[in-house]
Amino acid sequence: MQIKKKEVQNKIYQGAMEVFKENGYRGATMKEISKKSKVPIGNIYRYYENKEILFDDIVFELYSTLKYNHIHENLEKISSDFNQRPRMFLNNYINLATSKPMEFSILFDCSTGTKYENFLEELIGIRWEKYLDHKRKNGVEYENIDEDFILILIKAAITSIIDICKKYSNNEKLLRHYLIKFDYFFRSDIGDKLKEVSFYTKD
Repeated sequence: MQIKKKEVQNKIYQGAMEVFKENGYRGATMKEISKKSKVPIGNIYRYYENKEILFDDIVFELYSTLKYNHIHENLEKISSDFNQRPRMFLNNYINLATSKPMEFSILFDCSTGTKYENFLEELIGIRWEKYLDHKRKNGVEYENIDEDFILILIKAAITSIIDICKKYSNNEKLLRHYLIKFDYFFRSDIGDKLKEVSFYTKD
């Protein structure tokens, strides 16, 4: 009986992912999920009270893991071989994008109308706070930092990582290749870049 329940729940889960991917959260209905999953709508309500709870079931684990990944990212050290293998932060992205490709896309592209719709901005905020903390530890005062410029760079970096993951989630080799390539381009020779483009306020 327990196996049967798990099979039914999995059918609902898979059908819901397809509907959310096609229509977004706002455009999705339990009726359409029932049709796609081939599970009677009354039976779906025995597992999920509403589509919000169903959406949570699909994206929450990925959301919380990605958030944890950003909170615990190490900004202190860049290894000498980071142009050949991804650092742990990116390796976690690779594992999540390839193991949950549909959920990954749904979280970032289909969550308008849910508590997850501003997740990208949330990750940017976490990264910004970590950057400020890192700079303070290295003796840079907050008021001397060009906030707008740093935020532009942080948003560009995180958005690019997510876009690469969405595009190559079905090909781990290419995903790994492009993330390493992007990371190397974005982070290599950072000392020279800082000399050429001021990270401090113009006045």
